[in-house]
Amino acid sequence: MEIGSQLLVELARHVSPQAPRDLAKAAGMSTGKAHPYLVTFLRVGFVTQDASGCYELGPLALQLGLARLQRLDPVKEASSLMADLVRTAPGVMALS
Repeated sequence: MEIGSQLLVELARHVSPQAPRDLAKAAGMSTGKAHPYLVTFLRVGFVTQDASGCYELGPLALQLGLARLQRLDPVKEASSLMADLVRTAPGVMALS
């Protein structure tokens, strides 16, 4: 999973579908090593493949991303960042 996930990370970095060789290279592996991961990801829906053989994130990736977004609490996520900002911002007085 750890090795194969690098392919998913690389797909997430690109807006357009990626050729297997480019995807493998960006993930630091050979095309032959990437192929079994891509086939498995294709079977479960993590990726899709277009007619030219290029890959992009698939419906399972979307489903997982949306599930994470539903559980995200923006106020909780931002609270620690806001506290850090107040402490480090020049000219800002801390509230007591």
